[in-house]
Amino acid sequence: MQSELELLVAQHNFLTLESSTTFYPDAAGDGLPLLLVNTPACRAVIALQGAHLLEFTPSGSENLLWLSPNCVFSPCTALRGGVPVCLPWFGVNREDPSKPKHGFARNIVWTLTAVGNSSDNCELSFTLTSSPNELFDYAFTATLKMTLGKTAKLELSVSNTDSNAFACSWALHSYHPVASLAAVRVMGLAGREYLDNLAGLNLSLQNGDLKFDGEVDRVFPAVENPLIIEGTPRISITHHNCPSVIVWNPGAANAARIADIGAGEEQHYICVERGAVLNEQWNIGPGETESAWMEIA
Repeated sequence: MQSELELLVAQHNFLTLESSTTFYPDAAGDGLPLLLVNTPACRAVIALQGAHLLEFTPSGSENLLWLSPNCVFSPCTALRGGVPVCLPWFGVNREDPSKPKHGFARNIVWTLTAVGNSSDNCELSFTLTSSPNELFDYAFTATLKMTLGKTAKLELSVSNTDSNAFACSWALHSYHPVASLAAVRVMGLAGREYLDNLAGLNLSLQNGDLKFDGEVDRVFPAVENPLIIEGTPRISITHHNCPSVIVWNPGAANAARIADIGAGEEQHYICVERGAVLNEQWNIGPGETESAWMEIA
């Protein structure tokens, strides 16, 4: 008997269900279910765990996301690359550092709740319903809507279904490929203040375009303008209601120590993320919903 997921996928000829063990045969791990999207406008790969966009290739272009060759596809294991959803907190939990980094939404299977398509785009909506638990004291529902065509637009909504208000920080932690780490630069941040995670979140000033000559881990608050990754491929990132920008590359020494990245792999990607972190976190009252989107082209 087919599951609800299988029945929903079967209704759409641009959508297929696959296992990571078949689609990524050389990858480590026990395997996870994947959704494959093939339309005239794009090709995409999505893991149901985390509602995680792993690949996005517009027609006539190249993949705009980087997936680590050392990614481990196992249940409850964070996937390295693509666009992880960091929620209901970003980075180290500031109240309890023993809790898992970047929250737990990326380690849980989301439910595919809606699929649609037009001549230009396909739309997929994923939902996560969370009850109070040992990691987070509040009930909430998160929805991630992906609109995939010539661009990839990811819209995140968080609804407070609890009787108490709560704060949450989050990021769409996008990994982007670069042909040359030494040559790539991020445009749109020059002259902006940032909090340097390599220096205890000390406030610094970005001089010129952001370049990568070693480890970079910076949070730029209150950035309204679009960003450009000037490299190969050239990528634009626009947004609504995502005030924070996080830029990260682990540098050579850290990449070699991180098993699912690996020595030398830091040369092939940068993270340029949008979200609401630190003092820009969302404060959501009972019955309220906050939403934001990021678009990659």
